[in-house]
Amino acid sequence: MPEYRCRLATADGEVMSKDFVAADEETLRAELASQDYLVLKIQHQSAALGALTDLFSRRAKLSMAEFMLFNQEFAALLKAGLPIIEALTLLLERRENPALREALEDVRDRVRTGESLAEAFAAQACIPPLYSSSLASGERSGEIDTVLNRYIHYSQTIAGVKSKVVAAVTYPIILVTFSVGLMMLFLLYVLPKFQSFFDQLGSEMPFVTRAVVFVSDFLRGNWLVLIVGISLAVFAIKVWQRTPSGKRTFEALTYKIPLVGAIAQRFVMTRFARTLGTLVQGGLPLVVCLEIVSRAVETPIYRAAVEQVARKVRDGSALWSTLDETGLFPGMMIEMVKVGESSGAVAEMLDHVANFTDGEIDHKLQRLIAIVEPLMLVFMAVIVGIMLLAIYYPMLVAYSNSEF
Repeated sequence: MPEYRCRLATADGEVMSKDFVAADEETLRAELASQDYLVLKIQHQSAALGALTDLFSRRAKLSMAEFMLFNQEFAALLKAGLPIIEALTLLLERRENPALREALEDVRDRVRTGESLAEAFAAQACIPPLYSSSLASGERSGEIDTVLNRYIHYSQTIAGVKSKVVAAVTYPIILVTFSVGLMMLFLLYVLPKFQSFFDQLGSEMPFVTRAVVFVSDFLRGNWLVLIVGISLAVFAIKVWQRTPSGKRTFEALTYKIPLVGAIAQRFVMTRFARTLGTLVQGGLPLVVCLEIVSRAVETPIYRAAVEQVARKVRDGSALWSTLDETGLFPGMMIEMVKVGESSGAVAEMLDHVANFTDGEIDHKLQRLIAIVEPLMLVFMAVIVGIMLLAIYYPMLVAYSNSEF
């Protein structure tokens, strides 16, 4: 079925962008109307066109580091008593990122015309939904600077977990890239220099040399076809990943990879727990928090699960029991949420869950590094050994034959 990107508004004034799959546009409009959404725009999504745009687009993107710096300065100015419009004007002059500058200009103009700060930020496509929702709770309580500091702490924690994951995979990626580059240099440049010498030896080349020479000849004779084929394959995979079934399949396959899948799942867990805990701590109703979290969760399997949880909680079910019914959340999280609901401390329990999950991520990352690094070194040693064997083994064979 076709996929649509919709710009929607809720009865509370929140503006959002969401992707839906429906038989046609009329069916989608009817479904959104039944959910009390005001449809602002519906755009048909072409997977191939979207992937092509992703490959060649050079649009400015929001820098999260600069966005966090802006929020720190914004919270300090508001705490000092500066009016919102004056604070935005002052901070706008110091922004270098064009995407953030354009968004802040629009926010300032909207606030001047009477919109709330949360509504103005919600209208910006580059701003995370969690941010505008946090501002809404801050405006309701009159403590915007407190909410901003809470959001900054949340973002820094999530960014810290991301940086650990990136640091863990950077070294193996460098080793693999270096190994592949060394192998291609050998096959395309070094080995052809020795082929005339191998022909002069007269004797039949060993199997390892013949195999490497065959690969070298194939790469040099079909390099253009290989480049085009690999490019088309990458493009096809990107198109497939943009489809609903492709997203779910790719996510499911990721979770099945040893150690990597466990780390990916726990990263989703810690993001879910921290996001929900931050919103609940801000005073928003639990159902509203779950709906916001479902948009913040980037993986389709868990997004569908959180949407299901939100519907059941709206119907009166307990949060812990609905999380348990999905079969995607660990028992420790279920028990902690159950205790939190019974004691009225859901936010605190979710924070404990997130901290515990962060510790599990660190532990599994260390195990992954301890396993992957030796494997990468062995892989490089095998590559270098095959290259040396392919060159020197024929010489040794010819030398030994010449003595008899």
